[in-house]
Amino acid sequence: MLKKFFSKKSSSQISVYLGTNRVAICGMADGRVDLLAQARVATDQEWGEALSSLVQQHKLQHHQVRVVLSRDFYQTFDIEKPKVEDSELLASIPFAIKDLVSESIFDLVVDYYDIPLQQHKGEQITVVCTAMKLVIHIRDLLLKCEMELKEISTEELSLTALLNVENETNALLSEERNALVFTVVKNGQLYFSHRIRGFNDLLALPLGEQENVLIDGLSLELQRALDYINSQLRIASINHLYVALSCPDINALTSQLGANLARKVEPFGEAQQYDFSNIVAYGLLMDELGK
Repeated sequence: MLKKFFSKKSSSQISVYLGTNRVAICGMADGRVDLLAQARVATDQEWGEALSSLVQQHKLQHHQVRVVLSRDFYQTFDIEKPKVEDSELLASIPFAIKDLVSESIFDLVVDYYDIPLQQHKGEQITVVCTAMKLVIHIRDLLLKCEMELKEISTEELSLTALLNVENETNALLSEERNALVFTVVKNGQLYFSHRIRGFNDLLALPLGEQENVLIDGLSLELQRALDYINSQLRIASINHLYVALSCPDINALTSQLGANLARKVEPFGEAQQYDFSNIVAYGLLMDELGK
């Protein structure tokens, strides 16, 4: 995504998640991806101060940076793929969404990715757009920290990279600030992304106090999503269904969900990895590690 700001001067790479209330930085060394630093922010206006402090503290100057933007800072639209030559596609896409956005298309940075073919639908794409001034602002923030912007990506594509295993279909239920996010990736391609609302507050309570409400309700929502991808996307089986939720008893939660859904459900990694900002920053570097 948004690779026009790519520069090849440095070989060391980190990923940075920029959200409304958090900045997280992951690094790659010796074949491992680890969380290097994180900081809470009140608004995006504090990104610069937080980044500068973290970069100086952890001596991260002269790195190339892959940025994951929070969902709050970009828009996506699923549209029919314009019937033009491949060489003209990217240039034509802004005009295809001009009636869907309030801003002038000339003030936006626009990119896209393909949507897997669905039953009874033609070729479709997901268009991603964000403000040009925001991209320039991020580039300038990094330059002030003596770093270089390599790429800007989205939450959805970062989660896709995290679940990318050849010849497998994998799913992840993760916890965003205002919703749970259910992501399905098949052969490295994003097939389904769905936000489930109404369960975040229940996760913090001991499971025994609200087991039926959380597990039964969440099982129903997941079953609906699984039925949809089966009927519309022709995905009947999932190799792994991972859960990354801040629940006091994640093992009991995954066990009960697995029983209700009649499939294997397992925790994703360690509990300290479940913060959504860390997960997406981690995923973007895992994509680089796999290249």
